[in-house]
Amino acid sequence: MDFELKIIEFLQSGRTPFFDTSFQIISEIGSVMGVVALCLIFLFFNRRLLFWYLFSYGFVNLVVRIIKGTVERIRPYNASELIQVIGDRVQDFSFPSGHMACATAIAIFLAVFLFSKYKTKGERVLIVLSCCVYVGLVGLSRMYLGKHYLTDLIAGFAISAIICTLGLLLMKYYYKFKNNDRAYKK
Repeated sequence: MDFELKIIEFLQSGRTPFFDTSFQIISEIGSVMGVVALCLIFLFFNRRLLFWYLFSYGFVNLVVRIIKGTVERIRPYNASELIQVIGDRVQDFSFPSGHMACATAIAIFLAVFLFSKYKTKGERVLIVLSCCVYVGLVGLSRMYLGKHYLTDLIAGFAISAIICTLGLLLMKYYYKFKNNDRAYKK
């Protein structure tokens, strides 16, 4: 844990008002703002994906909450006097990162949606890179703000990636079965 605290201390050693504000905004985009924006996009352009996103994200959120309550890891700003909390002081536990789990779910489902619109290899590479940068910035913001350790971020990412992948597989097989069932009944 000392190594993880050193990472946060290093990030905070370059604090400026610009970074403080920027990382707080990025952090919010990896949470409520991002969820609402993605839901609105799906509401207008792909309602099926909206259902499966909310279904998958609901499970991600449930698993994160259960693990947080079980592990009860204190926040970095409570573990070291050298780490400052930037922004609001969060009252729940640190492990795993809910923001990272949320950002990962947003990125995965947004990439799936955009893959249906953009077909060339170059476009898809740009989509994947953009989603990776987004998730990386959310993770960096959470450490900079003093709210998460690196392992919190890795765990949040892994939980969300696994559950969202399973949700997308379930979606694929649901519609495949549903379409085969209709063809069989004709």
